[in-house]
Amino acid sequence: MKKNKLLTASLEDYLETIYHIIEDKQAARVKEIAKRLEVNNSSVTGALKSLAKKGYLNYAPYDVITLTEEGEKMALDVIRRHEILKKFIIEILCIEDEEKADDAACRMEHAVTPEVLERIIRFVEFARICPRSGTEWTQGFKRFCDNNFSMDHCHKGAEKCIGNIQNYARECANVLSESFPLSGAEKGAKARLVSFESDNGIELKLSELGITPGSLIEVENISPETGDIDIGVRGYHITIRKTDAEKLKVSFY
Repeated sequence: MKKNKLLTASLEDYLETIYHIIEDKQAARVKEIAKRLEVNNSSVTGALKSLAKKGYLNYAPYDVITLTEEGEKMALDVIRRHEILKKFIIEILCIEDEEKADDAACRMEHAVTPEVLERIIRFVEFARICPRSGTEWTQGFKRFCDNNFSMDHCHKGAEKCIGNIQNYARECANVLSESFPLSGAEKGAKARLVSFESDNGIELKLSELGITPGSLIEVENISPETGDIDIGVRGYHITIRKTDAEKLKVSFY
């Protein structure tokens, strides 16, 4: 990225806020931006001029504010970082206060590097599907924190834990030995992407987002009319057409 395109944490916050306002109201105005960020109008005006100069938005005094294609792409990147970090804080660190998790993610999203973000994504996936971790593992960590960092609960439940690990391992081995089209998934299902059917456009689209075989997919919704599937994967929220979902092979958990 060219030097003049670099954004401060504050300017990234403006882009993220503008994106959400446009999503809610189709267009953004200075007054609404100032209200959401709890700053004065003059501060908003200065930020908008800077973002417009960098090519991230279209701005003229007293007119509505819209994002350029590059601005929307950057805003979505900031939002993705935020969602991944928030998920990590809530699901792995067991911070149940969503407002606190949201605030922490907002502070962290500006500093995390792509390499660290990738590791966080993989760690969250690992914790969700590994037979030696999963929800019992993260809940065990929560109990450890709640009990003033005592390991008593681990010693008392060791036999049960070992049994669960063995059962989970057998279940995972059986399930992951088979793959099925994503089109056969149910809402709420979790699956690992196994392969793409060759020579289809969805492979290129997903690969450009870093979604490759091995990525963990969550089925968020299925259209009753079209059968199109909304998935969450690597911090993205994507709609997969039913015809494309038939070309994606996955293993269900």
